[in-house]
Amino acid sequence: MKSLFVFLAACTAVAPCLAKVPGPKDPKFVSLREAHDGRTVIDLKILNQFEDQPKEVQAFYTEARAAILAEDADQLAKVCQKYGHAIIGSPMLGTISDSGVSIKVHSPVPTGLKVVLSASGSQQEFVQDDKKRINTVACSGLKADTAYSYEIFNDQGVSLGSGKFTTAPAAGSAASYKIAIGADFHKIGLHRPELLDMVRQRGNRAMVLLGDLAVDGRKTIPTRNIDYLLRDVSPVWQRLAANVPTYTSWDDHDYFGNDTSGDYHAKSSTPIPVKAMRKNWKRMWNNPESDIPREGIYFQTVIGDTQLIMLDTRSCRSHEKQGQLYSFLGKDQTDWLKKTLKESQSPVILISSGTMWSDYISQGKDSWGTWDREGREEIYQLIDGLEDKKVLLFSGDRHGAHAFRIKRPNGKDLIEFGVGALGGVPGGGVAKDRSTQLFAYRGVGFWALGELEFRVENGQHKVTFRLIDPEGKILEKVEI
Repeated sequence: MKSLFVFLAACTAVAPCLAKVPGPKDPKFVSLREAHDGRTVIDLKILNQFEDQPKEVQAFYTEARAAILAEDADQLAKVCQKYGHAIIGSPMLGTISDSGVSIKVHSPVPTGLKVVLSASGSQQEFVQDDKKRINTVACSGLKADTAYSYEIFNDQGVSLGSGKFTTAPAAGSAASYKIAIGADFHKIGLHRPELLDMVRQRGNRAMVLLGDLAVDGRKTIPTRNIDYLLRDVSPVWQRLAANVPTYTSWDDHDYFGNDTSGDYHAKSSTPIPVKAMRKNWKRMWNNPESDIPREGIYFQTVIGDTQLIMLDTRSCRSHEKQGQLYSFLGKDQTDWLKKTLKESQSPVILISSGTMWSDYISQGKDSWGTWDREGREEIYQLIDGLEDKKVLLFSGDRHGAHAFRIKRPNGKDLIEFGVGALGGVPGGGVAKDRSTQLFAYRGVGFWALGELEFRVENGQHKVTFRLIDPEGKILEKVEI
């Protein structure tokens, strides 16, 4: 096979043990306000904050950014050719199961794809003949709980990158496995190596990302896509995306800006092009396909004995109905969630909300507590009835890290985990009433990763949550 040097697909490099993190007085420091900015000079500062990137990488980013802003696909292809890039970013893994995985690539020109998978000395090939710039190959018929390596090629035989992954255990197999979880990169955290490299090094089968990730308040598709370009040129992100399947949902900054939702900006009455935003989101991440036609970006999937349900808590809101039933998720998404929970065959269920389920820190600001308390209670009651299952709630938006017990009348309290510490940005806090709080860390300069370990002991499904700092220290451990 022909090979072309592609810096952006260098996925196996080893990051330094501990990056130098600039303090507020350091010229390299990027504040949250600056992350919202979007100018080239600031985005280059983000790119170089933890480690200066080679001049050719910075030049590629600058020129490719200009082509994307101009919506000039031909010019973008020329820039990629000039710098020797057959792919923008790295391969992106997604939809891991006990029998398959999907691999997405963003090419500067339309191309078909071929994936070669290797495991235990045998090989399998998967081909996608459709020529597209953003293309996905679904690899099926794989063995459960098995380590694979792969390489992906375009239709000219040029290697676009390689990586490794391990399929999920078969349901009911009692095998142990881990899934990482977190939120709030705010662009910045996508370039710091320790936490994202740790996801891979600790053997997590997948990573769940809950919002405020790569895009920060952009109002048009071109400006959103230059934020994705900044993600894609990050060697840190490349190592993760090519080797760990990711699942993502959005929050307000991914969506349209601070506290935005629905089909218009509540403060300025600016219309939000909801359909275009949803379409762009689906193109730029590698989430599972919808099991039924629907509005919104919500989905469900199964990894081993765990069902993952990721909600769309932004685009389905109705400002006109705020405070009323279904104003937060919309009726269609609510009905889908209820049906999904009732039909679940998994002993463990994870449900994500872009913003906090509980009102303990923010008093429900921009979330369930000020939008749809009745709808939330209906969901809680349905979960109360799932007595043979462990249901865990996760949220983003509030920076830092926290966990709360949500009291229920049946005595089976719910637990909400929030790990909004992937960007080290200010925010979050400690609840006034700490009686239900398991732990809390403010966001200012605080970096941490969440990790869930699933196992079976004496026939019972057990889950361990860990909060891990950049040095690998376990800050919190909660047994469920």
